[in-house]
Amino acid sequence: MFIETEDHSRILIVDPDPALRDRLDLMFNGDAAASLQNATETLSYIFQGRTGGTAAEADICLGLESDKPYQLIFVENELPDGEGIELIRRLWLIDPNLHAVLCSSGPTLNWQQVVAKLGESDQLLILEKPFSALELRQIVHAVLRKWQLNRQSQHIMRYMDQQIELRTQAIEQANKNLLQAEKLAAVGQLAAGIAHEINTPAQYVGDNIKAIGDFFGSITRLLEQYRKLLSAQANHRPLIDALERKEDLAFILEDAPLAIEQSLEGISQIVRIVQAMKGFSHSGQSNAGWINVNLALENTLLIARNSYKYIAEIETDFAEVPNIECFPGELNQVFLNVLINAAQAIEDGGRGDGRIRVSTASVTDGVEIRIADNGPGIPEPLQDRIFDPFFTTKDVGKGSGQGLYIAHRIINQQHGGSLSFVSAAGQGTTFLIRLNRQLPK
Repeated sequence: MFIETEDHSRILIVDPDPALRDRLDLMFNGDAAASLQNATETLSYIFQGRTGGTAAEADICLGLESDKPYQLIFVENELPDGEGIELIRRLWLIDPNLHAVLCSSGPTLNWQQVVAKLGESDQLLILEKPFSALELRQIVHAVLRKWQLNRQSQHIMRYMDQQIELRTQAIEQANKNLLQAEKLAAVGQLAAGIAHEINTPAQYVGDNIKAIGDFFGSITRLLEQYRKLLSAQANHRPLIDALERKEDLAFILEDAPLAIEQSLEGISQIVRIVQAMKGFSHSGQSNAGWINVNLALENTLLIARNSYKYIAEIETDFAEVPNIECFPGELNQVFLNVLINAAQAIEDGGRGDGRIRVSTASVTDGVEIRIADNGPGIPEPLQDRIFDPFFTTKDVGKGSGQGLYIAHRIINQQHGGSLSFVSAAGQGTTFLIRLNRQLPK
């Protein structure tokens, strides 16, 4: 990942005299014209010669564009179209990574001139001709090695920057999830308070309606007795019939019991939902406790009803199961996540006969819960990733990719159980949760 070696070392020599280029080619490739005559793929060192700065600039640009950059350039200071030191300045504007050897035929350069033009750079060597073979070989090897180390360092830095960016994104996502979890916890506490506040008046409203129903029954029976007694007074009968018609007494007697019955049924449903909310929110406290899984599933189905009622029919098959020790809040979260996931899978599949089947069974030293849907199933290439964090096949804004990951972590790590699934294309998915009767010690 970090180690990158160049296939070829590319060196440019800018000098009106071809002697230096030929000498380098002979020294490293065994032939003074090897780089000119052979295919470049066969050579480890490629030496290109130019007599002026314009052609050299074109070569440097072309090398960068083709991702075959020159690593080292030898530049004679006395060029037909200008000074070599000025050419190096322009070439560094094109390729800041280029290493350069500025050559002079005599003491024509001084340090102040070089620093004034190029600054103090560790990518520049200044040599006076003639060079010894040993000197040339050392320079080429050392500079090429330095260029390669610098390039590898740049790759490492880019890789580290990418990793930092990925980690930063993961931390930001985790912070968002934490914030969402805190919001949910606050909503849970709020729901608990609302449930408590609603439950009390709902109960006495229900009791009062029931009492009114009983009172109405007594009044109805009394009215029937009045009618029998008044029937003996024939002269009052027409007036009584007219008054009953005016008040529509027949309709009242027929409809009032039905209205009272429906009101009682509605109040009972409100009480059941409130009780489920209380159970769900109270279990949000992260304390271990003993629960009945069937009751927890019933509460979850009631709480989540709005998520599936227009999408799928619910079938339940709850066996007699032992109470289990667990973290109730987290376990309810798992049930909720898997149920909502099943409903969304059916909705995404677009079928009109959605069905979710929830069943429980007692197994050796624990319980087994199955939540099956008849959605489109999970494509086989994606099944290995279904419990990965942030993995989702849902549209943006519909899923964070955390639901099943969190569920898997809660069941497998926190409870020592197992969460698995079987899925077939076009036939749906069944999630299987196995829980031990007691938490791992």
